[in-house]
Amino acid sequence: MTCSQPRPARRLLLAAAAAALLAGCASTPSTPEQAVAARANARWQAQIAGDFEKAYGYLSPASRALTPYTVWRGGIRGFTNWKSAEVVSVTCETSEKCIARVKVVHEPVMLRRSLGSIDSAVDETWLLDGGEWWFFHTP
Repeated sequence: MTCSQPRPARRLLLAAAAAALLAGCASTPSTPEQAVAARANARWQAQIAGDFEKAYGYLSPASRALTPYTVWRGGIRGFTNWKSAEVVSVTCETSEKCIARVKVVHEPVMLRRSLGSIDSAVDETWLLDGGEWWFFHTP
């Protein structure tokens, strides 16, 4: 007696494995614009959630070298409450530089009082470095 699976069960297992592999590929951004949009959205979601260390991790290696976390965090501390952010467009100027336009809704805070919600558009520069897209922050 052998321990091999009957052919129909083996085919079903192979088909399921192939489908899982293809599903994983479908979620991978296929263009620079899609990759930048995904990373910009993820960065903003981290910042809105108050996960500033994660948001800081999206800064380019050069930006992080020039701006330590404590300095970057101090520059955004307590002046506004971010409510939402959505990438509305990404334009790639070169194969290594894209501009993401992000619609941000925030509430500026002064003397611990909200000044009401403000919608604004922010243009962010994203650079390709080491095969990954990074937010270019200037101090």
